[in-house]
This record gives sequence, C-alpha cells and structure tokens, in this order.
Amino acid sequence: MEIFEVLSICALLCSSDVIAAIAMINYHDQPKLFSIVYGEGVFNDIVSIILFNTVQSFKSNFDFTPFTPFSIAGNFLMLGIVSMLIGLSAGIFSSLLFKHCRFLCHSAVTETLLIVIIAFISYFISEATG
Repeated sequence: MEIFEVLSICALLCSSDVIAAIAMINYHDQPKLFSIVYGEGVFNDIVSIILFNTVQSFKSNFDFTPFTPFSIAGNFLMLGIVSMLIGLSAGIFSSLLFKHCRFLCHSAVTETLLIVIIAFISYFISEATG
C-alpha cells in the first residue's frame, strides 16, 4: 500500500463520531455541555475533511520526500484558513443582509430559505476554488 493511501485512510479515521456522546447528554439539563460536545464533533469532521483533501491533492503528483510532511502541513493550513475566510464572509454577508433588509425577516420560511441558500453558495464557492 502506498504512503498516500495510508495517510488518506488515517485522515478519514481521525474523525471521531460524537453521536453516542450526544445521545447520553440531555440538552435541557446541560445545554452548554451539549453544545461543547457537538461543536467538538463538527470541528473534528472539518479537520478530517480538510486533511483528507490535502493528502488526496498530493497523491497524484508527488513522491514522498523528507519535505512532504511540511508541504502537507502548509497546504492543510492554507485550506483551513481559506475555508474559514469563505465561511466568515458568508456569515457576515447574511448577518448584514438580515440587519439592513428587515423585510426579509417577516416570514420564517423566507428567512430559513435565505440562510440555506447562502450556506450553499459558500459551499459552492469553496468547491469552485478547489
């Protein structure tokens, strides 16, 4: 098995599933603990996806050299920062849109639909940029 295949499998397995932990925590009794555990699970998934995509990008055009781990770490940091900037810009845009365009907040359906559309637009922008 090639080193990049092993790294790809490790990237997929490093994301721990928090469903069992969340199932044991009652939201109404401990809402802060529930939010912390849920956020930790989401953060693990994000790191796993970014790490998997980073390793996959090196798989096709590289041989493993002593500098490859540093290249993977740099690419991982770049992907994480760019993804965070795209998400933050979409969040700021949606908050400013709802703040200044109050007519969009009269219906819960319209508000929810716009939030989902903005989330999908940020996803499509992320996928388009690679």
